[in-house]
Amino acid sequence: MKVAIVGPAYPLRGGIAHHVYCLEKELTGRGHTVDVISYKRLYPRLFFPGTTEKDDSTSKLDPHALPILTPLNPITWARALKAIKAFSPDVVVFQWWQPFFAPMIGMLGRALRRNGIRCIFECHNVMPHESSPFDRLLLRFASKAADSFITHSEADRNILLALVSGKRIGVAPLPTPEIFRGGTNTTRAGRTILFFGKVRPYKGLDVLLAAMPEVLSKLDCRLTIIGEFYDSVDNCRNLIRQLGLDEHVSLEDRYVNNEEIVEIFDRVDVLVLPYREASQSAVAHIALSNALPIISSSAGGLSENIVENVTGLIFPAGDSTALADQIVSYFSNSLGPVFAGNLLSARINKNSELGQLVEDLAQSKHKATSF
Repeated sequence: MKVAIVGPAYPLRGGIAHHVYCLEKELTGRGHTVDVISYKRLYPRLFFPGTTEKDDSTSKLDPHALPILTPLNPITWARALKAIKAFSPDVVVFQWWQPFFAPMIGMLGRALRRNGIRCIFECHNVMPHESSPFDRLLLRFASKAADSFITHSEADRNILLALVSGKRIGVAPLPTPEIFRGGTNTTRAGRTILFFGKVRPYKGLDVLLAAMPEVLSKLDCRLTIIGEFYDSVDNCRNLIRQLGLDEHVSLEDRYVNNEEIVEIFDRVDVLVLPYREASQSAVAHIALSNALPIISSSAGGLSENIVENVTGLIFPAGDSTALADQIVSYFSNSLGPVFAGNLLSARINKNSELGQLVEDLAQSKHKATSF
């Protein structure tokens, strides 16, 4: 089978670019011929709050993509369409995460289907975390170009079922690049908490910080924050200072290169995901792949990654008091070694599930509401 993937890829950085690499490797490993069409630029500079879109990691996750697309330039859409048609795929897998890309993806998908090419939308978020009044309209426009969908959580599948009809929807866990899997810390017997990844308001870092004074009144621990701030890092530093947490919190405002990730996950004892809203989390899958237990909010599909009281703990989204109680319970009851042991014994590579689902949807000859 010939598969085209349309989505961000190296030298663009970020979780979806990592994902495209994983998907290309998985499908190639299953004997398929794969072509990746990527972007020259994802966002106009005005809309991009980070330092750069380019990945300068030494360990490159490079699927050898063709960087053609610019979302606001229809001339590049035509070039991408020409390249895909020349490749003559059986199926095209579009990466969907933001309605900003709906006009481009919707138009490309319609043109491809007119040429008899099946289109799958792989949804990292069905709806964006920071919404606008036009999101549903844009999603509906784009979704008409899809034959079927993939989501990475049941929560997102349920959202999608309410918004589209007559489409097949499959669910598969997010794959984790092999370079992010491993580590040597199998005990997790210390008291270091990790908050990891780009920092945006919906990720609830302030909820975690608000919980820390209560935690520290009962036991000693440290919080390590590592990620690029898309909100004001000064506001975060001021909050740390106001809460009297300076001696207990370390903060690194930066994008983390690929080769650093395993070492970071190796030197901490629990990952906290205090998200107010979520669809799923690549960070959670990296943690589980490294036998790192998780304390997670109940937002969206996050709790689907965790077997409560076996591999992690769950608290109501936005509730800093409940989060403090779970952190205290985790450390006071020495749950780190127990949960890490459970994760080690159950650790399997789930990357193949996504590849199998793409095959199934690509070869499907009928439509259904779910799958």
